[in-house]
Amino acid sequence: MSMLFKDASVLVCVGTGGVGKTTVAAGLGALAAEEGLKVLVLTVDPSRRLKTTLGLDDSGDVQQLKHPRFKGELHAAVLNSKKTFDEFVLRAAKHSDSAKKILKNRLYVQLSTTLSGSQEFTALERLHQAVESKEYDLVILDTPPAQHAMDFLRAPQKLSALFQEKITRWFRDPKAQNKNFLIGVFQAGTKQVLKALEYLTGSEFMRELSDFFLNIQAWQGQLEERTAEVHRLLVDPKTQFLLICSYDRSKLIEAGKFAREIRKSGYQLKACILNRAFPEWMGTGDAFAQDPAGKLAQSWAAYFQERRKNSKILVEMQNQSVQIHELPEMKEDIRSLEGVLQIADQLRKPT
Repeated sequence: MSMLFKDASVLVCVGTGGVGKTTVAAGLGALAAEEGLKVLVLTVDPSRRLKTTLGLDDSGDVQQLKHPRFKGELHAAVLNSKKTFDEFVLRAAKHSDSAKKILKNRLYVQLSTTLSGSQEFTALERLHQAVESKEYDLVILDTPPAQHAMDFLRAPQKLSALFQEKITRWFRDPKAQNKNFLIGVFQAGTKQVLKALEYLTGSEFMRELSDFFLNIQAWQGQLEERTAEVHRLLVDPKTQFLLICSYDRSKLIEAGKFAREIRKSGYQLKACILNRAFPEWMGTGDAFAQDPAGKLAQSWAAYFQERRKNSKILVEMQNQSVQIHELPEMKEDIRSLEGVLQIADQLRKPT
């Protein structure tokens, strides 16, 4: 079995936007399915092309992808943040009237998808649901793009803090309501949400706000409890992290910092996957050997020199038993399941 997911029941793919997390997550899922596992890949923001070619939609429903090479099963779903948050609220409040009422609250409708930390919380909530179901041998989560990888892991705690009892108590007290305080409570990124709610002015705005916080009493305790459960899942030895980055000096430096941070926080960093590390056609460098005096040789000599320099940044991660994998830049864009299987073939190669 591939060392990338040996002894793991959860793989969390993290990294900044544009480094190919979704494609790598799909490739890992295909590889695991080939090796006989029943796998679920949860993706947050796939490219339209990849989503279409894999036959996925925005419903959030799990769909099975079939191929003769699969000895096991490959399932995939695109995260539907609003649907996941709604299901959590209904379940936590035991489908009470207050829960059903809050789903219609205009403030909730806006904040459940745009509040800072809500997408990250729902991604981890969906992951927890999948693991809790015990339907899969391996669950792979493709995380939302983040400027810093650790932001994703800290977001649920920030969201939970927003609904702390001391804050909701304040909003349930009509004498204390003050719009300026609201702006201080919400995350900075959420101020844009308030602008979108400007049509809810004066007493109507405060009525909606008070009603919103009054009705979350039924599930705010569950939110805090679920956040704690998700944290326990993430620090479990069978939950392992894969850092996806490009062969870029700044990305490699960030990867080194993340390796240190993730260990400090008690998470298991399994591997760093360097995506688009070299052109697929270059292979092991045969083209360089066949043209020792031409321009191609000169160009790749400079490339390899820079690459070796960048590689020094990876030494610290290697010393910490973190696997280093390189994926080539493919000749063509990944447009189908067959393309995903090509990524799986590359991931199968030894480090």
